[in-house]
Parts: sequence; C-alpha cells; structure tokens
Amino acid sequence: MSYVEPFINWSGMMISFAFCVAIIRQQASNVQKWLMLTFACGFVTVVGNTMEFYATSVDIAMTAVKTAYIGKVYMLLFALMFGVEFTGLKISKIPFIVLGALDTLSLAFIMTNDHHMFFYTDIELLPKPDNKFYLLSEKGPIYYIVMGQMVLCIFAFAYMIIRGTQKASKEARIRTALLVVSALIVLVLLGGAIAGMLGNYDPTTFMITVVEIIIMINVKRYGLLDTKQVVQESALEATQEGLILVDEKKHLIYANNVARSLFYDVDWNDTKLVLDDFFKEREWVLDKGDRHFEARVSEVRSQKGRNLQGYIVWFFDMTFLNQYTSEMIRHKEASEQANKAKTNFLAHISHEIRTPLNAIIGYSELGLREREALRISAYLKSIKVAANTLLNMMNEILDISKIESGKMELVSINYRFDKLVHEIQSMMEAQAGKKGLEFHLEVANDIPNHLVGDRGKLHEVMMNLISNAIKYTPEGSVTLRVDKLEATESQVLLRIEVEDTGIGIEEENFDKVFEKFEQFDKEKNYNIQGSGLGLSITKSYVVMMDGNISLESEYGKGSKFIVTVWQGISEEVEEDAGESLDSNVRIRSAKLLVVDDNELNCDVAQGILNYMGMDTDTVLSGAECLKLLEEGHHYAMILTDHMMPEMDGVELMHRIRELGGKYEKIPIVLLTANAIRGVREDMIKEGFDEFLTKPIEVGELRRVLMKFLGQE
Repeated sequence: MSYVEPFINWSGMMISFAFCVAIIRQQASNVQKWLMLTFACGFVTVVGNTMEFYATSVDIAMTAVKTAYIGKVYMLLFALMFGVEFTGLKISKIPFIVLGALDTLSLAFIMTNDHHMFFYTDIELLPKPDNKFYLLSEKGPIYYIVMGQMVLCIFAFAYMIIRGTQKASKEARIRTALLVVSALIVLVLLGGAIAGMLGNYDPTTFMITVVEIIIMINVKRYGLLDTKQVVQESALEATQEGLILVDEKKHLIYANNVARSLFYDVDWNDTKLVLDDFFKEREWVLDKGDRHFEARVSEVRSQKGRNLQGYIVWFFDMTFLNQYTSEMIRHKEASEQANKAKTNFLAHISHEIRTPLNAIIGYSELGLREREALRISAYLKSIKVAANTLLNMMNEILDISKIESGKMELVSINYRFDKLVHEIQSMMEAQAGKKGLEFHLEVANDIPNHLVGDRGKLHEVMMNLISNAIKYTPEGSVTLRVDKLEATESQVLLRIEVEDTGIGIEEENFDKVFEKFEQFDKEKNYNIQGSGLGLSITKSYVVMMDGNISLESEYGKGSKFIVTVWQGISEEVEEDAGESLDSNVRIRSAKLLVVDDNELNCDVAQGILNYMGMDTDTVLSGAECLKLLEEGHHYAMILTDHMMPEMDGVELMHRIRELGGKYEKIPIVLLTANAIRGVREDMIKEGFDEFLTKPIEVGELRRVLMKFLGQE
C-alpha cells in the first residue's frame, strides 16, 4: 500500500481536474453546469484527501479533512441537480433547498469539531512503516448522520435516473445504466466504509476516480452531454407525430411517447418485440377517439441504398388538418352563399334601379320631342315619381348600411300623434286609391295626443308596412289599426296593426319575411317592384325602439303585421318636423349665391330658388365665389356644395369667415349629397349655419329660407 495510496491520490486529483476542464469545454447547458459542479466538488475532495496523506500533525490532518468535506457534503447535492436536468423530471425546489441547508449545517459541525467533538469524538495521528502518518478517529453521531444522508442521496439519484429514462431510446438506456452503475459503486464503497469493513482505509478518492472515469466514458462514447444528440431525442419525444423504429427483422428499436400512447396493448418494454402487424400496408388510417392519424412506413437503407437496415413507422396527426379543412370548406360554402346573395342582390337592385331610370330617360326623351304643354307636364310628373322611387331606394340602402354598422340612432322629439296619423292617412289613401284599394283607418280614442319618441322611425315603420300591404294586395282593402294596450303616467304601449286582403304568406316562409332582399313567389309577383329592404328596416327600427313585431297570415287570404312599441307621454308639443310649412306665406325676396362644381346642380338650384322669388347667381368653384365677394358683390345667403376640387365647401366657408366684417355673420348653408347620419351635426359644429341634402326638398329649402330671410 506504500505506493498504491499516493498513486491513487495524485491520479485521482489530476483526473478530477482534467475532467472538470473536459466538462467545461462541452456545449453549455444546465446538465453540463451541474455535472461540472459535481466534478469540482470531487476535485476538492481528492485534494483534501491528498493533503491528509502527507500530514505531519493532527492540525494539518484535520485541515485536510475539513477541506475534503467541503467537496463531499455538496457533491451529492449537485449530482441530484444534474439528475433532475438530465431526466427532465418536474420536482419541487423545496427538497433541494432543505438538502442544501442540511449540508451547510453538517459542514458547520465538521469545521467546528474542535469545540464540540460531535463529528469525531477522538482524533489521533499514528505513524506508518514508510515514515508517513495516518489519522485515526472515533466517529461521533454527526458523522453517521452525514453518512446516512449521503446514502439516501445516492438512492434518490439512482431512482431518479431510472424513473426519468424508463421509456428512453437504446442510447439513452445505456447512458442511464452507466449512471446507475456509478451510483452503485459509490453506495457499495461508502457502505463498506461506514460498516468498518475497509479498516482505516478511506475509499473516497478511489470511488470518485472510478465514478468520474465511468461518467467520462458516458460523455465521450454515449453522448451524455452531446447537445445535438440530446436535442434530437428530445425532438422525437416532443413531436406531435408518432414514431416507431425497427430493424430489418422488424424488431423494436425505439418508440416515442406518442406512438406508445396509441397502442395500449403493446408491451413496449419487451426488447425482443416483433411488430409484423405494422407492415401489412405501406399506408393506412388510424382513428383513436376524436383524433385521426395517417400511418406511413418508410425504409431505412445504407448510404448507397443497397442494404435494408430497418423501417420507420410514422403516425401523422391529421386531426387539426381535417378540422381546418372542414372549417375551410364551411367558410368556402358560406363565401359562395354570400357571393350568391351578393349576385342576387346586384341583379335585383339593378332591375329595381333600371326600371325607374328607364322611365326617367324615356319620359325625358319624349318631353324633348313633345310640343304640347299638357303632355310635357305629364311626362315631368312621371319623371318625378320615378326619381322619388330611386331616392327612396337609395335611402333604404343607406339605412340598412347604417343599421348594420351600428351608426343608426334614436332621435326622440315631442310630436302630435293625431298629425302623424293624418299625414300617413293622406299619403296612403292616395297610394291605395291608385290601385283601386280601400284604405281604412281605425285609431282608438284613448291614445294620448302628445307623445315623445322617434317620430321619424315610427312614421317609417307604419309607412313601410302599409306600402308593403298595398304592393301585395291585388284587390280588397288595407287597414291601419292603432290601439292602446297599457299606459302609465309617463308612457303608453301602442299596438299597431296593418292588415290586408292580399296574397298572404306561406307559413314555411314566415322566418324569411324580415330578411334582406327576400321576395316570395317571384314568378307570380315579378311585376312588384322594391328593394326588398323595407321589412328588414322596419324590424330593425322596431327593435331599436325596444318594441316587438310579429306576423299572422293565411296564404291566399291576406296578412296582418303587428307592432307593439312604447312611447312617452308629453304635456306640450312644439311645432314638430312632421308638420308641413304654411305654404301660403311669401318669403322675403333676396339675392343668393349658389356654389357647385356641377353645372346641372347649379341650374336646378337656381331654377328652384328663382321660382321661390329669389335673385340667384351661380359659380362653379370656391375661388370664383371668393373673387365675387372680394369685388364687392353682396349676398343675403350662400349655399355651397361640399365635395369640390381644389377648395371644398368646408375650406370655402372658413375662407369667407376670414374676410371679416359682414361675412363673419352671413348665413352659409351646406348643400350636399352626403346624407349619412352624423354628417349634419359635424358640419354645424364646423361652422355652417344650416345643412341641406340633395336632391333638394322644397319644404326643407323653404324652412331654411324662412329661417334666415323671414317673410314679406
């Protein structure tokens, strides 16, 4: 032993140092970090043991022992941390924190042993035959506690390695076996030392050297720290696809967890397993619950492709792709349906637009050729009717667009209910009379006369229902019936019925009645015009007012639409928007200026204003307008278009105001084709005095002229 022990000490120290350097040179990872710390602790331990071997006094020997224990107590903690990273097991940090605290406490007892003698109860340095000394010590209770803790750590390490790699590949199982062997070597030698079977010999240096050699073989030969290999194996396990590798005789080599989970009846731990059943077809389908897999077999051949070396069985998870495909098919069908609806709408609306346009163009042509005044007047009336039809259609399309975009709002005002009903009666009686139908009005006497609500939308609801009834009633009558269902001090619940003796609606079509662009019995009703939006808009308005709308119909005998809606009760009513102006009052004549880049629009506006007694000038741009004003021309009011090139109506208004003096107060009215809700409010805030839409409504124009010019 005189030459063996120093050889082991010096060899172990150099090997430990060399292995620390070798581990450091590996590609950085947490596995490498913890293994390097384990080897570093081994190096410190071997250094301490070597110092003890050359000690010449008890103090030097105890210093060496304490140095060695700095490595010993933390070496197994770092080894356990290495095991966690290597296996990927999810383990709480708490056990390792407790173990680190116990290791530190144990080291404290060792370092202060001179004061309490709990670790070594007696220490003596005895001479050897070769003029060397060895330390003879009696073990105290702390020594056996520390040794017991080390044994438990070794068992925990072995269990962790086996459990974390039990479903690993062949290469990984070899790495695992070598790690377990190293743990068993430590356990055997440590147990022998604790039991006193090795006498005074300390096997620590030999044990560390052997274990480090085994681990370095693991590193160099089996890729323990080979990042590329570990990543490849991790990728095989992390993939969502199942994977089975077999040799040329179809013996199992490797199966990842996905493949294992697909076949519960296969013993994957059987190293002699033959998978003949997997090779009956090159491709097949596998359904497992709600998951769908496609299996494919591919051959693995040598580099030159001559020798068959094995097979790979792939299980591709097609579940998401199938769901995605189904979703795409559904979207495609919905898109095709939407395109079909769009095409139908365009065809329908094209027909509805071209019909009045045909009348306008045709009657215009006839009017240009006609010399008799009465016939020209009749043509002009027909042109106006057709133009109003176009305007109503555009308004309906704008309304449905605003409803769908959420920009439609309720506008509550005080109004006279009797005037609203009278207004509807006047218009609908005339419309029904043209078709030879009777129009009946039945209004309950107990309905309050002064109401609060969105008069315009309630008016539109009743008009749409009555117009629709007149359209689909070839003979007989249409009835508007209004009753009071409930009332409080501040509100009244109205029940509005529109009943006709028309063609009726089949029950199977009830759900489609309020859909956009729907028209039933198209062949029978091909001559009935309309955008198909009226009832859809009507329902939207009723819903906006927190009301309900329903339908009763008997096919071939007639229909009844029923609306219930709450309205507020008011004590006094100001002049409401529904009341027509006193057309007999003459407006004070004045000189006006119209600004519009379109000559036809200028002519129309000038003609209407001149007919109403105004002296009107027109210009085709904002620049011409400013030139007239700067030259000293005076106007009582300026009406300007909105969208004009170079200088639009908003900029023109601001430029006029900047002229100062009388132009700061001159009424400027925006005359625009932009009828989208909210534009009027924005333009008034911008600085305009009033807002009129195109086509010009004579009643609205009279209101604005009366507002700023007054009456004679």
